[in-house]
Amino acid sequence: MLQRHLYIEKITTKLAVLAHEVELKTSLNLTDINIHAEFFFCTLLNLIYNYSLVNANTITANAKAIDLIDLNNRIAIQVTSTSDFKKIKHTIDGFVTTDNISNIDRLVVLILTKKKKYQAKTYGTSFTITIKDDIWDYTDLIKAIGALEIDKIKSIHDYLESQIPETVNKPNTPKEVNTILGMIKILSTEDHPMIGNGFLEEPDPQKKINKRFSNYENYLMEIYVSLISTYAGILAEISSQSDAGTLNLNKIATYLKRFSDAKLDECDGDPIKALNKMTDYYSEKLTADGIDYDDSAIQYYLIDNMIRCNIFPNKVSSTC
Repeated sequence: MLQRHLYIEKITTKLAVLAHEVELKTSLNLTDINIHAEFFFCTLLNLIYNYSLVNANTITANAKAIDLIDLNNRIAIQVTSTSDFKKIKHTIDGFVTTDNISNIDRLVVLILTKKKKYQAKTYGTSFTITIKDDIWDYTDLIKAIGALEIDKIKSIHDYLESQIPETVNKPNTPKEVNTILGMIKILSTEDHPMIGNGFLEEPDPQKKINKRFSNYENYLMEIYVSLISTYAGILAEISSQSDAGTLNLNKIATYLKRFSDAKLDECDGDPIKALNKMTDYYSEKLTADGIDYDDSAIQYYLIDNMIRCNIFPNKVSSTC
């Protein structure tokens, strides 16, 4: 029973890390990972569900609306990093125009990041999908894996171990983890007012990096991408397993928006200088709390929140 728990825990972490990395790379228009994900999930889904999925292009050149297909089980999969409902509608609408509609009874949309809470229950007329059952993300896969026999779970665990390398540097893990946990603690306990009006509520990462801070785009992306392999896994695991990371998410976002905007004003709109000021500020805070911090972990956490528009929030009146 204990070994089963350890396998599931490791599988959960691996898939959460992958979803986190896909989300952030997609927000930076780094979409190569989406192509590789099709082959990765082809094998994984076959292991979980005993499917015989293959890449749809091996059957029909430039297959439309689907990425994976199993003619024996009459199921097709669209693998996408886009969770918007319009993407789901586009997939169904495109699929019904293809010859594959006569070969397939079920179409599943696999979201590589995190699916949303969709209002619709079903979609489609000549071909219908059930939103609850046919829109998946990694949490649905974890639930399915949890119901399998231990030997099957082990084979999935071994596959993930071979495909998703460890992103945590083991000797330095306590220092890196303590830094991010310390940041979350500081941000969730800081005394701050609600920001009220003046900022956009919905994140807009492309405008944030590519337009608003276009002069700093290459520098910011270079820093961020260089840190992903070390810190993305740590942050994803903390976010998925730590109560502090979940319960205080809105409070942290609220504080960061106000605080970072003030720092940006101090630095005359220069995001690099403002990020450095914020890094120095939290370094002092962590030192005061007795935490042996990792400076790069602070920087990664801040840039990650910048991409999510919790730092340097877009102004309502801004054309960025």
